[in-house]
Amino acid sequence: MSDIRVEDAGGAQASAKRFLAAQFGANKVKEVSFSKAWYSTGAQRDVWEVEGDVVVKTGWFSKETVHFRFQVDPTSGKVIAFEI
Repeated sequence: MSDIRVEDAGGAQASAKRFLAAQFGANKVKEVSFSKAWYSTGAQRDVWEVEGDVVVKTGWFSKETVHFRFQVDPTSGKVIAFEI
């Protein structure tokens, strides 16, 4: 995805948006809203955790809201774990 160091919650959210666009298709992602973004320290690795909802276009007149949760590596900016 990207090799950009993530220094704040905004950078983690930008990484999550790029991942969602790659996962569903850039033209199908209509709206992304974030409910939480926080930095977690761990024994093995520190991560940014991002949680929210995405509205995905599924047909001509239909769309679906999907809840997501990502773990973003702060040194590379890549999504290392996700739950959709």
